Amino acid sequence: MSKIYSNIFLLNNINRLSSLDEVFRRQHSEILPHVKKDENQVVRMFDSEKFFIYSWKDICQVEEIEVPKINDNSAVEIIHYQKAIANLEYTKKKKKDSNGNFLPKAERVNDSDVEALFFEKENKVYVLIITSNDYDISRFKKLIGEHNISRTNPEYSLEPDIFNWLFYVYTERDGKLNEDTKLENISGFVGNVTDDANVFTGASYQTTELIATKAFISNGGELKKITLRVRDTDVDITCMINENSTVVISCNVSVKLRLMDNMDKTNFLLIYLYGYLILRLKELYTNESDNFIREDNPKFSKKIGIDVIKSIVKKNNIFLKDLESFLLEASCEQELS
Repeated sequence: MSKIYSNIFLLNNINRLSSLDEVFRRQHSEILPHVKKDENQVVRMFDSEKFFIYSWKDICQVEEIEVPKINDNSAVEIIHYQKAIANLEYTKKKKKDSNGNFLPKAERVNDSDVEALFFEKENKVYVLIITSNDYDISRFKKLIGEHNISRTNPEYSLEPDIFNWLFYVYTERDGKLNEDTKLENISGFVGNVTDDANVFTGASYQTTELIATKAFISNGGELKKITLRVRDTDVDITCMINENSTVVISCNVSVKLRLMDNMDKTNFLLIYLYGYLILRLKELYTNESDNFIREDNPKFSKKIGIDVIKSIVKKNNIFLKDLESFLLEASCEQELS
């Protein structure tokens, strides 16, 4: 597995993994959309032929992992987690035979197994649905029971400024987040930049000298997700993360550094990332956010804006005389404002 895709959801009114029994007893059935459209044949069909079935295929035992405490790296906390696999049915393209009759359900329905990790954190239970398929995510949520899933997830909601701050730390502090944690690289971004009339989306995945990212941020761009590499004493992880803490982990270049630990690598990377690292980065940003927004960010934006101008001037052989009319116009606008 070269990529691990994960989406996080907070469960309603469940604060212990032991309270998931009712969820794991659930099965969801949903009438097949093509069946709904053919009422004449529906009346002759058994119920077992009419419905999708979403069910639990495997429920694993509760396990645990030690992670550093968010605000005290010298101490540890134990996170309990539980893996579960759901079997989700969906339709094939071919649904009828040559006579226009429905094929047996087994011949017109596929199924997929989707893995998930449930974990406890501060008297709350979260679920990581491990897939990139939006349809499977929707099906999985129906199996859990959409009433059991919170519409909000404040602990794992990330402000856009945190991504600008991470870029600031990477360029101005050589990526040093604290004594134990370093931002080794930022390799791409997606975000929006706004003017008075429009919102433009920008993306950069080949950020040579990070000029594209610098241009985006210095022009007031609001980052929505970035790809970064973070290293501490337990892990060296490369992943994309967005404002909802949806992640894509690059498994081939992510390494579990913790010794004497036989925990499955995928489970370790996911639980360590969600159980500790994302929340740690969020806390580090929160501690600096007021000063960053008020003082550091404006100075930083100006500095990297100048870097971008230098790069453009050099690459395009632009001379001062080429800019005279622009500089005069900009000067007049500043005086008027």
